[in-house]
Amino acid sequence: MGKISFYEEDVRLKYLKRIPARESLMKVIACLDCQCGDINYVFCSDGYLYKVNKEYLNHDTLTDIITFDYTSESDESQDDFIAKFCSEMPLDSDGENGQKSSSSQKILSGDIYISLDRIRENAGKFHVEQIDELNRVMVHGVLHLAGYKDKTPDEEKQMHHMEDQMLAACFPGYEHLKHE
Repeated sequence: MGKISFYEEDVRLKYLKRIPARESLMKVIACLDCQCGDINYVFCSDGYLYKVNKEYLNHDTLTDIITFDYTSESDESQDDFIAKFCSEMPLDSDGENGQKSSSSQKILSGDIYISLDRIRENAGKFHVEQIDELNRVMVHGVLHLAGYKDKTPDEEKQMHHMEDQMLAACFPGYEHLKHE
């Protein structure tokens, strides 16, 4: 099994409790019926992420997140993940209850760059705490690794729905996001 690591480039992130965040992200991966490979979160400034965006993706824009996906290939589609997801899935702190240990599970691996400047600005724009916006964006990165896209309006709507579902099921204090 891999691990989730957190790094800082040209910023200091003091408000993230790394152990609970790691445990919650592991639960997200389990809820998606995937396995955790090596996932690196790199927290940085707008300037740093802009350079990454320009150099590797040839995009001349600011963004809150860039996900470099090194996930192993799988035959399962995004629709298969949706069909398997159960928002009421009970998970203990290590994410093992009810989980398969099948070698056919998709192994999620990648580097996820997150701009703390964008997190701060978006938290103000959406009237949420910075940690809440950061948690949402961290889940967003895992969903990209699991195969979710957000390029079209329908994909974006589904991504937001899955963010809410994963936060409600896997992060303490987000139960109010559950959709009936």
